[in-house]
Amino acid sequence: MNLRPHLLKRNLPIISVVLLFSVSCKKHSEGPFVAPQALPAVDIGLNYFVADWTKIGPAASYNLFVATDTGFTQLVSGYSPASVKDIKQTISGLSAKSLYYYRLQAVNSAGAVTAYSNTAAVTTADTMDDHFVYIGSGDESFYCLLALTGTKAWSFATKGDIESTPTMVGGSIYFGSSDQRLYALDAFTGAKKWNALAQGAVLTSPAYSDGAVYFASYAGYVIRADTINGHEDWDVELNGSKQLLFSSPTVVNGLLYVGGQDHNLYALNPATGTRQWAAPTDDTINSSPAVSNGIVYVGCSDWHMYAFNATTGALIWRTPTGDSILSSPTIVNGVVYVGSFDNGVYAFDALNGNRFWRAPTSGRVQSSPTVVNGVVYAGSFDDKVYAFDAQTGAQIWSTPTGDRILSSPVVGNSAVYIGSGDHNVYALDIKTGAILWTAQTGGPIRMASPLVYTYQGDILRASVSGDQQ
Repeated sequence: MNLRPHLLKRNLPIISVVLLFSVSCKKHSEGPFVAPQALPAVDIGLNYFVADWTKIGPAASYNLFVATDTGFTQLVSGYSPASVKDIKQTISGLSAKSLYYYRLQAVNSAGAVTAYSNTAAVTTADTMDDHFVYIGSGDESFYCLLALTGTKAWSFATKGDIESTPTMVGGSIYFGSSDQRLYALDAFTGAKKWNALAQGAVLTSPAYSDGAVYFASYAGYVIRADTINGHEDWDVELNGSKQLLFSSPTVVNGLLYVGGQDHNLYALNPATGTRQWAAPTDDTINSSPAVSNGIVYVGCSDWHMYAFNATTGALIWRTPTGDSILSSPTIVNGVVYVGSFDNGVYAFDALNGNRFWRAPTSGRVQSSPTVVNGVVYAGSFDDKVYAFDAQTGAQIWSTPTGDRILSSPVVGNSAVYIGSGDHNVYALDIKTGAILWTAQTGGPIRMASPLVYTYQGDILRASVSGDQQ
């Protein structure tokens, strides 16, 4: 007699119960009920910070403790603890420039409580501190970082590498991508406002003037777009022909200036795109023009630095370096500072082009110098960030990174910020060059440079310093 079918029938209810229990456990199990991990604050203000922590699957809520001491004996009112259902919480009503600590417990639906998490420390900002650092990366993403810690506040994904340095106006941030689009984002949330098709990769940085942004595309067009909706007002081909454009436009006193691959510096009417004049050089212009006191300055691949009359395009002076100039000049106190592919940073008299000094590096300098409080900052292909005395060119300090630097530095109130080909954004001590923090992105940072927004609402951009308009 075969008893196996009978035994199977007899065991079916048991098997069903076991299977049901197994499925039920898989459906409702959300990981172990353990202490959460306190993460670095995701935003820091003068009188607040946003605490962050890991999600624990079985948790119905979290006990959030905030204190002014590591022993949590001096608890902040309302956080002794506060019951929070989210995994982020804004703690407000704090004192500026003060040290706080937070930790958590997870609480399940039955009221059971885990052990305490680790303790996270955060110092609220001072009125003079930098708030956000914005920069694009070769990983096709645009980043907003907390300037005090390097913690990512948000990121925005495009479909191309980002070599463009951003521009910020009125709470909006504008930048280009190699996916052939110019983007407008909310500067504080990262939400997209619009994107404008650009007829080619946008490696250049947009310039703002009178409700419009101006940018140049790799396909050879200079374009004006309305800042409200990204509508294209006009596009022009310089000299009526296609040429790859690396020079970023500058708009000053009713004229738009941009360099061409056809060996000319152009001045256009910003309202119409009509050419006003073209000033010849002997090679391509990848440098972006800078304007000061009625003179427009630009570097050239013919190994020379140029100065033209900003109204007429007439040549004022032309001074050589030892190799191509892709760096963009900055003008401070009547001195033009610029980098060269001859492994040096130069200082020229802004009126006549006479050379004051040349500061050597161990690699090409495509990075555009920034000059603040008598110090010149620039990056180099030798992987280092340099600080030189603005009057003498004497080196003050240099700091190595993990790869070459094409990015240009921004000097904020709290640090010097710059990107490197080693995928990192660096914050350096202004006086010593010591690394304060690094923030890793998913790709190399090449030509993209940071933009810094301070707690006082100041907007600081690379190489824009001193007398520049």
